[in-house]
Amino acid sequence: MRTGKARGVAILLGVVLGAAGCRGHATFPKAPVLVISIDTLRADHLPAYGYHDVATPALDALRRDAVLFENAYSHVPLTLPSHVTMLTGQLPPQSGVRDNTGYVLSPDHPTLAERLGRSGYACGAAVSAVVLAKTSRIDRGFDFYDDNVEAAAPGMPLGAIQRSGFESERIAEDWVGAHAGRPFFFFLHLYEPHTPYAPPEPFASTYRERPYDGEIATADAIVAKFLAFLKARNLYDSAVVILMSDHGEGLGDHGEQEHGLLLYRESLHVPLLVKLPGARRAGESVARPVGLVDVFPTVLELVGLETPPGIAGSPLLATAAGPRDKARAIYSETLFPRYHFGWSDLAALTDDRYSYIHGPRAELFDIVADPGEKRDLSPGLPAAFRALRAELLAMPRPRQAPGASDPEQIRKLASLGYIGRASPSEIAENLPDPRDHVAELEEMRAALALYSGRRYAEAAAAFRALLAKNPAMADAWGSLAEAEHKLGRHEASLAALEHQDRLTPGSPHILLSFANQYLELQDLDRARLYAERALAANAPPEANEVLARIALARRDWPEAERQANLALEGHQGRKLPYIVLAQVRKARGDLPGALQMLDEVQAKLQSSGQGEMSNLHYFRADILARMDRTAEAEAEFRKELSIFPDNTSAWTGLALLHASLGQPEAARRDLEDLLRTVPTPRGYAAAAETLRILGDPESARRLEERARLGGGSAGAGQHTAAGPQRG
Repeated sequence: MRTGKARGVAILLGVVLGAAGCRGHATFPKAPVLVISIDTLRADHLPAYGYHDVATPALDALRRDAVLFENAYSHVPLTLPSHVTMLTGQLPPQSGVRDNTGYVLSPDHPTLAERLGRSGYACGAAVSAVVLAKTSRIDRGFDFYDDNVEAAAPGMPLGAIQRSGFESERIAEDWVGAHAGRPFFFFLHLYEPHTPYAPPEPFASTYRERPYDGEIATADAIVAKFLAFLKARNLYDSAVVILMSDHGEGLGDHGEQEHGLLLYRESLHVPLLVKLPGARRAGESVARPVGLVDVFPTVLELVGLETPPGIAGSPLLATAAGPRDKARAIYSETLFPRYHFGWSDLAALTDDRYSYIHGPRAELFDIVADPGEKRDLSPGLPAAFRALRAELLAMPRPRQAPGASDPEQIRKLASLGYIGRASPSEIAENLPDPRDHVAELEEMRAALALYSGRRYAEAAAAFRALLAKNPAMADAWGSLAEAEHKLGRHEASLAALEHQDRLTPGSPHILLSFANQYLELQDLDRARLYAERALAANAPPEANEVLARIALARRDWPEAERQANLALEGHQGRKLPYIVLAQVRKARGDLPGALQMLDEVQAKLQSSGQGEMSNLHYFRADILARMDRTAEAEAEFRKELSIFPDNTSAWTGLALLHASLGQPEAARRDLEDLLRTVPTPRGYAAAAETLRILGDPESARRLEERARLGGGSAGAGQHTAAGPQRG
């Protein structure tokens, strides 16, 4: 009988019963390989897994052609590390990628694309979320990897920076169609049904009371489109098609609405379908537990390639064909609570009967009798509890702190005066159990809702109240910084960023926030320093975009062009660098050329189905005004404000346009509307600066005083700007 330690090592090294050969299973050399990942999709919200409240005709049809794995599990309920596991066959402690940010995949871990590419496959990918950007090196081995996903406006949380899966699917069709004449592998990632749950019509109306299900129906429609394309090109029947999710979603089942914090079944149990060429084994089901780590060796086995030694996964179909292996338990973890909130990390093992969750308070659930994991069996210390606990404790699970996985990155940051330091959460022990603090996540969500509703002062107060109880909540410090920035309180915002940086040092996202704020304050030297640090922390193309805007502020047009073009290297689909290049054309007096470039950006946005981008209409309005196309300019200013109403530059630009047309009353109304819409120190400061330009220094002085006193309030609409006619 194996000891717990031996079994733990076996799991991490992939020495699992059933992994030694395919037991006569056919291989399909050079078959097309298509992997479709539907982010944040719970298995138990699909009809294929017994759910009845959403229609998924495409997934149902695929299920009829495929082998369905009834008990497939994610190894970490976070997008980047879960996909790294799937593409490398390595568990998170092996790959070293433990969270969505701050990690770079080491070249020591070959990817599926690298292995297939060496065997003559063309390898392409289209992803729908910024957390799967190339900067993590997850793209290694792909000939084509489209990650052109940009924030629509500054200050957006990472999880909200996404694009429609329909756009990613269109890219997939274009690439697959161009490579159908040779062996190819394509990875298509859809971000539906990740938050925010905002399905398009007709799904928004059909699932008005269940928007998460509406997003699932949207994902199904995208999959339907892609599979129809494959069938039309006679590729579907000969292809290996694997459909899965990276993790599930809490939906409040154990108090967590989203994912990342806890390790219950709703976050770990994922759909997994494998369709073989010729619909071999169509309609079969496999009950034994498997993991996403098994996708890597499965693909290699199916196309007749040797699996490299030392991986943690096992071929899914070899496992399916073999005898039942009760010894195998699937490992899962989350370090998210440690690095984001200062709470303890968690780990879990799930076998065919039990789920064991390890943390400050261990739990055991009988997932056959109690799939909702409502009855904790651990107080009785049953044999399964003791065995799974011993197995997990025997497994090597080193922690790798964010930012510490790339020695070259650490060296570059040190050369820029950024002294590396250990995160307090990295070295702390005896941290609070995240299961006891789920309510604080709801407080965080409520504060974020205030922020989204542009109630920035209330949001800032809510974040401060949270931080008073738990100053180790790194994410709350970052959100507080954004709220203070929206209020125009730069000193408070920078102080909050300093707190966040101490908790999660070296985060490129935080370094970029510093750079953007210093740029806004016209402290160009500090802005450049932090942008260069972000670049060293592996944050292109965003860091190059900031460096381009810094060069614009310095009126260094060649450097602005150089940095914008660097931002476009490998990212031709991005829009922000072209906006910078348009501003360079404008500065050089080429107004028609600048307008043409912005028109092209707008056309790209419309054709891709992406949403609007902050400042695009504002920049068009500014150029149109300079070309004396004033009616069009006014329309563009108003278009910008209809989408981004707190864009103070658009409000003041509209006021200056009206003043230049001899319409002082209209200009006054614009400034009053600005103060009603943005009743903050930032709004008052913008209105004051406009009045000063228009020759009303006394009114400007009064508004500047209001800005120093904290701006307006919820009833700020009663405050009026003096108006340029009083100058």
